[in-house]
This record gives sequence, structure tokens and C-alpha cells, in this order.
Amino acid sequence: MCATQTESLADQRIAACSAILKSGRLRGEPLGVAYSLRGLAYLDRSDVPHAIADFNQAVALAPEFVPAYQNRGNAWYARGNFGEAIADYDTAIRLDPQSPSAYINRAAVRRELSYTEGAMQDYQKALALDPNRATAYSGRGQLYMRQKDYAHAIADFDRALELDRSLGNFMLRAQARQASGDSRGALADYADASRLDPKNVAALTAEAGIWRKQGDNDKAIAAYDRVISANERSPATYKLRAEAYAAKGERANAIADIDRALKYAWSTDLLRVRGALRLDSGDISGAINDASVVLKSAPDSAAALSLRGAAYARKRDYARALPDFDKAIAIDANDASAYAERGQIYFAKNDTARALADFNRTIELGTVSAAPYRARAMIEKANGDTDKALGDLDQAIKRDPRPADVYLLRADLHKKKGENDLALADLDAALSRTPDDAGGLMARAQLRQAKGDMDGAIADYDATIKRAPNNVDALRGRGAALLAAKSYARAADVFDALIRLNPKNAQAYYQRGQAYELSDDLGRAAADYKAALSHDRRMQDARQALVRIAAAERAQKRAGIRDVKTEAAAKIDAKPSPAPVANKVANKSADADGKDAARSAPAVQKPDVTASLPSKDAKTTPQETKAPREQPKVEQKASSKIAALPSSKAEIKPIVREPELRRGSPRKAEKSAPPNARTHKEQKKPARVVERKKPAHAETRKTYATTYRRAGSPVLSRRGARFTDIWN
Repeated sequence: MCATQTESLADQRIAACSAILKSGRLRGEPLGVAYSLRGLAYLDRSDVPHAIADFNQAVALAPEFVPAYQNRGNAWYARGNFGEAIADYDTAIRLDPQSPSAYINRAAVRRELSYTEGAMQDYQKALALDPNRATAYSGRGQLYMRQKDYAHAIADFDRALELDRSLGNFMLRAQARQASGDSRGALADYADASRLDPKNVAALTAEAGIWRKQGDNDKAIAAYDRVISANERSPATYKLRAEAYAAKGERANAIADIDRALKYAWSTDLLRVRGALRLDSGDISGAINDASVVLKSAPDSAAALSLRGAAYARKRDYARALPDFDKAIAIDANDASAYAERGQIYFAKNDTARALADFNRTIELGTVSAAPYRARAMIEKANGDTDKALGDLDQAIKRDPRPADVYLLRADLHKKKGENDLALADLDAALSRTPDDAGGLMARAQLRQAKGDMDGAIADYDATIKRAPNNVDALRGRGAALLAAKSYARAADVFDALIRLNPKNAQAYYQRGQAYELSDDLGRAAADYKAALSHDRRMQDARQALVRIAAAERAQKRAGIRDVKTEAAAKIDAKPSPAPVANKVANKSADADGKDAARSAPAVQKPDVTASLPSKDAKTTPQETKAPREQPKVEQKASSKIAALPSSKAEIKPIVREPELRRGSPRKAEKSAPPNARTHKEQKKPARVVERKKPAHAETRKTYATTYRRAGSPVLSRRGARFTDIWN
């Protein structure tokens, strides 16, 4: 049993070796070896003084026994006496230069003394002597870790684990992986270490630390639960779990854990932590009490002064808060929390210069809090420095992405820069955290409306109005979005609601008028535009709208008259055309067959009834028709389809008499008559046809019969020409 080196049997080994030593049977070197074995058992039991005493006896009795020097060196190393340890390792190497153990042990001491080059030489020598020594790889891996050469460190730990899958090697590789950013690999190694020792506090605590760093506080708390199951009297673990609860916002559970920790180990640090938790949960009196208790034991505690100052600041008792912060900063010029809290007080007092200086100092000191960045961003925004404000808000969100107001602030800045897509993304993030925020809903509705997303805008306006039915801005925006979406009836309903809220709202009348106008309800539109002007005589848009409506109404009337005339012409066209009546003085030698052919030929296509009148060369006179009240003047050449005039002097051309026109009205032009039937003045008149507006009384006049006169002949009376006589 004495020669056994199992650590768990250290007590039995000590008893067995003691019995041998007391027997008196050993002398010289064998006796020295027995002392060395008992010294190693004491060392395994962490009884360093008894171990060193036995190793001294061993070296004295067996000066050539190398393990005695190595183990005494280990005892000196455990005690922290590195010089004595190196001296013993040197002796061991001198006595046995082919043993890798002494090199490995001396390398460990040199590593602790930061003698990197000497330590690396010893590890290389040990591996050269024995390439399968796991402790040499793990030792060199630790040396690489100190140099932050994580790739080589992990490679050495991989090799060490191939040779010895011990808990220590898993822990070392987990630490290297965690330091290199490989959290997943580190968690796997910590899990393997925990399987080897389910109650290993270091592995479980390290695993919980990774989960906290990744923001998974639930898994962190589960790991701390396992640690507490292994050791329920660990104040440090309760404190760590309290921090995880606080990160989740479960301050009551956090305070309960600090209370448990204080039960096992009272400390001002735990009191300060509990005071901070009480302050965050709104227990200002409790926070002041904890801080005051700490200050009784440690009057110069900058952290306690900062805590109490913050509690006074929450009560807006700035007269007490500022002296506490000033004193805290005087004691510790690097207390970032004191600068941050004092800056908030200056900011609340509108002393932005001092506030900005304190926030700058807080950030220089490397604060992890989001509050200083947010506050500084607000000052920069007020100063017009948009880019700096955006940068600070980015940092605030990086440190604490939970609050919605930071996203709203950043969205507003992006909107001012014209970065509407980024602004919309921030508004989405804010509203995912606080869906009932009316300001966020309104801002997103306006951005969506500006981008042409009317459906999205209307949905946001509806959500706002649901929460605040009398929100005038939301109603106005919704109405405008409905107008843009061509939902005019719904838009008019929205403006109805606005007018009910404020019957003197000129803008609402104007917008409702727009809805009516766009739906072609010009009468109601005009009434609303007039109502808008009655409440605001300076509204030029309403005046212009009335002018526009008047023009539209005139156009509608003209269009209606044209439609009526077109319909009348179509009815006339539909009637069968009677055969033309022969002129009594016409040439009796006309060919009858030609007349039949003329009657059976298809009729010439009718032009628009407002277009022209027939030429005077036609054989018959047109019947008077009612002309529209307002028609544009149209000139048209005489039809080329009219038959040629006969050459006989006996034929008399009919002259169509027209009612006398009012002065200034357009006249119908007549074609030149033959010299024997017209005056010189009439002969020079150009042949033209002009459409004119008939006077109102023209329709009641009688149609006078035309007269034909020849020299030396009696006056002949003829009937007026029919419409069909002109076009057939």
C-alpha cells in the first residue's frame, strides 16, 4: 500500500508508510525511498509542510534518488516557492537527463514565471524524449494559450486528449475554444467534463457563463441550478444566478438569490448589488438603505455613493444626488457609472454642455450600459449632428436591444436623412416590442404612404384610430391614403368624421370636396370647396378647385348638347328619304332613266350635323333646322357631289332666304349667284358656310316661301327646300 500512488488512497498510504518507517527494518537509501513515498502521499492530500519534511529526509538518506528531488520540487511549486522548485528540477535533470518528467515540471514553473522561451525549450525536450507524454502537450498548449496562439493550443490539447481523455484536458481545450470564439466547441468540451464529473463546479459555471454571453439566460440559470445542487452554500453562484435573473428582468428572483448569498457570506459587494436591483425594481427607499449600510462600513466606497446618488436622482432630489456623485468621482475618477448618472442629472436640468462631457467620459471608460449612448445621441440630434447620433444609437441597441424607444429615435433620424427603408425597419422593430405605440404606428403609416404602400398605411392608421378614435392626424392621414387608393366613398366618410369633430375644419371640407370631385359629384364638391373658403378665405387650393369645377360643368354641358344633336341626326338618318321633287322650270328633256338611277344610288354618308351646310348650287333649298346654342365656327367647301347646273337660261336658281341675324353674330356665307340674278357686291362674296348661334326667337319664325323672278315674268312662289332635297 505504501508504494501505491492512487490519490484517493492517500490516508491509507500514509498509514502504511508510517508503519514501515516505525518498524526500524530499513536503513540508508531504502529508508530514504520510504520517506519519499510517504511525502508523496502527504502531497496528494495537500499536506505540503509534512510532504516537504519527508522529502528532505529522503534526499538526505538517498541523495541519488531522482523522484525525491522532483516531488520536493512539486511541493515547493505548490507552496509558491518557485526558486527552490527550479533548483530541485535542475538537480533531477542533472541526475537523469533522459527523464521527460523533470523537463515538464521545470517548464511549468518557467511558464508561471513568464520565462516563455525556457519553458518552450523544456516542453520541446520532453516531447523529444517521449512524444506520447500527454502532460507535455497539455503544458505546451497552455503556453500557447498565454501567447493567444489558440490554433496551436487547440492542436496540442487535441493530441493530449488522444493520449489522455481526462477532465483537465477537456477543460483546457474548452477554455482555448471559448477564447478563440468557438462557443459551440467549448460547450461540448464543458459537457464532456461534466459527464466525467457531474459535480464539477468549474465546468458547470463555465458552461453557464457561455450561455449568458450568448444571451440565453434560461440555459445559464439551468446550469447554475446544477452548480447549486452540487454546492448549495456557494455565495458566488447565487450572485451569478441573480445576475442572470436580472438580465431576464426577473428582479424579484434576483433579489432573493442575493439574500441567500448574504445568508452564507455577508459582504458590502452583495449589499451594493442588492441595492442596485432594488433601484431597478423601483424600490428607491430600499436602494438608499442598502447604500447607506455599505457607506457605514466603507465611507469611501465610490460604488455605494454612486448607488445612493442614483436613488436620489430617481426621486428628483438633485440637491442630494449631485454631491454623492461628485464625491464618488473624486474618490474614483474611473467610476463610469458615477459619470453616467451625473450626466443624466445635467441632461435633465438642460445643462447639455456638462451632460455631454460626462457622457463622453463614461464612454471613454468603456461602459457597457446603453443609457449613456442613448442620452448622448439625443444631445447630438438636438445639435443637428445626425451621423454621430445614429452611431451612438447603433451602440445603444448593440448593448441593449430590448427597449423600443431607441428604435423609434433611430427611425426618426433615418427618415430625416431620406433613408426610408432603414426607418421602416426600425419602426417594425419598435412596434414588435410595443405594438400599441400610437406614435410608432403613425410614423410607419406616413412612411408607407410616402412609398405608395396605401394598404399598409391604411392598416396602420386603422390601428391608431382603434386605440384613439378622435386622433385627428390619423383620420386625416387615413383619408388622404384612401383618396390615393381611389376609395373615394370611404375617404368621404373619414372627412365626415373630421368635420363632426371640428365643424370649422377648412382642410377637412377641402379634402372631402376632393373625394366628391374625383367621384364626379361636382355639385357636392363645389359646396365643400365653398364651405372650406368660408372658414379660411386664404385657401387658394379651394378657389382653384371651384374654377376647375366651373370649367368642368361647362364642358359637361357642351358635351351634352353635342350628344343631343348627334342623337337627332341619327334619328333623321334612320328615316327613308323621299324622292326629290322635279323643278317646274327644269329642263323637260332630262333623261328619265338617269333620274331612276339617281334615286336608286346609295346616299352620301352624313357628316356631323354641326359640321356644314350644303352649297347654293344644290337643286333644292334646305329646311331650317334647330341649331345648338353654342357651336364653334366651321368652314367647309361645297360638296363636289352636287350635280352640274343645266345650261338653259330658262332654269332659275333658287335663293334660300335666312332670318335676319343680330349684329355681331356670325353669318352664313352664300356662294356667288350668276350675274343676271345677283348684285355686284354679292358676286364678289366668297363661297363659305359658317355655323352660327341662332337667336332664341329664331325657332318661332315662319318659314317664308322663296320667290323666283325673271325679267318680264310674273312672281312665282315656291315651297322651302326640304332637308332630304339637299343631300339626295
